[in-house]
Amino acid sequence: MSLNLNQILLFISWFAGTGLIYILALIARFYEINSGEKTYYRFFAAPPIVFGAATARYSSLDQWGGDWLGDVLLFAGGAVLLGLCYHLYHRMTSGRP
Repeated sequence: MSLNLNQILLFISWFAGTGLIYILALIARFYEINSGEKTYYRFFAAPPIVFGAATARYSSLDQWGGDWLGDVLLFAGGAVLLGLCYHLYHRMTSGRP
């Protein structure tokens, strides 16, 4: 089985996104340890898993988008990530001007 350019770019984008989410999780973990406030940094593992499922789905179909299951997975992962980032932002900046 050979990989084409589309599949290689999908996997590269997934690894890059996972790296950024990992950095956000490290920031959340650092803040939770030092401030004592709950940041739920462990839940930052969910979006890369969901994005990985969407990447695998699109890779198997050899396309970037347009599949309803892949689109739903991307939406769900993005919604969870957005909620986690908002929660972290609110925790880190609450009560500050």
